Amino acid sequence: MIAKISSTENLGGALGYNFKKVEKGEASILLAAELYQDKDGRYTMEEVFADMEALIPKKCRTKKTVFHCSLNPHPDEKLSDETLMQIAKEYMEALGYGKQPYIVFKHSDIAREHIHIVSLRVDSNRRKINDKFEGKRSKLITDALERKYGLIPSSKVSEQAAETPKVDIGKENIKEQVASVVHTVLKHYRFCSLGELNAILSAYNLAVEEVKTEFRGKKYNGLVYVPTDDKGGKISTPINASDIGRGVGYTAVQNRMKKSKQNVKLLIPTVRKKVLQTMRTSPNTEKELRQRLEEQGLRVVIRKNESGRIYAITFIDDKEGIALNGSRLGKGYTANVFNAYFSNPARNPFLDETLYGSPFVRLEQSVTVQPLQSNAEEGDNIIDELIEDMVGDSFTSTGNDDWKEAAWQRKLRKQSKVNLRRKKR
Repeated sequence: MIAKISSTENLGGALGYNFKKVEKGEASILLAAELYQDKDGRYTMEEVFADMEALIPKKCRTKKTVFHCSLNPHPDEKLSDETLMQIAKEYMEALGYGKQPYIVFKHSDIAREHIHIVSLRVDSNRRKINDKFEGKRSKLITDALERKYGLIPSSKVSEQAAETPKVDIGKENIKEQVASVVHTVLKHYRFCSLGELNAILSAYNLAVEEVKTEFRGKKYNGLVYVPTDDKGGKISTPINASDIGRGVGYTAVQNRMKKSKQNVKLLIPTVRKKVLQTMRTSPNTEKELRQRLEEQGLRVVIRKNESGRIYAITFIDDKEGIALNGSRLGKGYTANVFNAYFSNPARNPFLDETLYGSPFVRLEQSVTVQPLQSNAEEGDNIIDELIEDMVGDSFTSTGNDDWKEAAWQRKLRKQSKVNLRRKKR
């Protein structure tokens, strides 16, 4: 469970944001503590605002007197209203706000239901509620609540990703939704191939496809973004990268991948170690593998062809913002290895110490010990990457490409050359 805490002096803004969701039917009020309730048992924006404002001392040194927090369970978690209410109560009590007035809203405007809490940072005696190490204390509290209620660990989910909903083609603003997802992903995650990028985007019901076209005799590469269903099937018209905005086209993504190859090197041994430790528990099914990897803070995306053969496997650390294909971890972690394992779980190659090393190898040693690794650049098994991209290319060319962006860049380069020539003269 991710807790996102903010401070503000705008009480009306914090309450207004949540009450507008209630008016639209996208949120509901779960709980209110120490606040006025009308004769019909309802809470209105005007009454809650007046009630809270009256409790803020007139002469107060604390400027940002409003506490606003969102608690975000794991996207796969479906919790009852009673459970969410109890979690909110215990969270506020443990953080030091148990005796403060607060109101709890349940938001259901996106697939992942979550709650927002609005309270006050000062008490009736003008004393500020202790906020020292608030972030660290909050993390300890949410971890304890996860254990108490048997929740799926969500520490792997970034705060920004937690607030980004899936693309919903049932809504009119599809292009804006796609732009929001793509900008969030490109800002937070590191990836070295389009396959790894697609593994990340799949959580948001989105995929990216490279297209090639010819314009006035010149060949161009471009990208289109395609809304998908939960199974990855294309369900809407592809959107040209140049129609979304700057920084999401072919050149930008290629530059991101180039930088990522250098940045992920130090993280590969840690991810490899977690995968190896998980596989040595001999999970019998893909579902078990997912559950055990989540305990390690990793998410796995497995892709199969029509015959059910695993052709790609990607491990994602949402907290670190990194996606790594199995082949990038080493030859012993490719899709073929996992396909063979799940075809016959009784034969577990990951238990072979001669191939994968001792199960008691320490983490700092694993940085230099790279089992089943070639002398090529770490984890960069080019053949496996090419096979994965070829087999996984389920989208057909749409003709809707990013040639406009490339043509514009080409025009700028020509203008730059002309200016240089004039200066030389």
